[in-house]
Amino acid sequence: LEWVEPVRQASELYRQLRHHHLELEWINIGGGLPATYQANLQPFSSYAQTIQQALQESFGSTLPQLMIEPGRFLVADAGVIQTEVILIAQKSYQDEKRWVYLDIGKFGGLAETMDECIKYRLRTPHAGLTGPVILAGPTCDSADVLYEKTSYDLPLHLAIGDRIEILSAGAYTSSYASVGFNGFPPLQTYCL
Repeated sequence: LEWVEPVRQASELYRQLRHHHLELEWINIGGGLPATYQANLQPFSSYAQTIQQALQESFGSTLPQLMIEPGRFLVADAGVIQTEVILIAQKSYQDEKRWVYLDIGKFGGLAETMDECIKYRLRTPHAGLTGPVILAGPTCDSADVLYEKTSYDLPLHLAIGDRIEILSAGAYTSSYASVGFNGFPPLQTYCL
């Protein structure tokens, strides 16, 4: 996992500083603990075991105090964005993908869909047959396409006005929402 090499590099820095009579007590390994954006996550214990093993292999018996930034891991799964389908379009007769436009996009809180970095799970009110879609936001900005390369299938019965829930949206959504971009209000947030 992604902590092994940085922990090893930090231990090298510790040794170099100790050689110069500087003693550091802490190591901050940052974040990186995942949220449940997609279904196939390892249990938390496997991440903890990897970090612990990397520390022991790199630092031996003199382990530093550990600081970790688990923000996304703690809050992402606590948030759900409820969005509405505002348009469904077929760009050509040859294209089997429907374009589904939502009332939220990259500029309204889904900035982490940039380069399709985070692939949110979606929940719709319909079951049954599905088909491939391209998801886009409401603005006229050409960058407001959420997922064009990542394969998403949504129900064929999806209609304008239907609500879609964007799951695991509690981290870096409302804080990334722009205020008034293209005249759209910022993402409304409710805490229960």
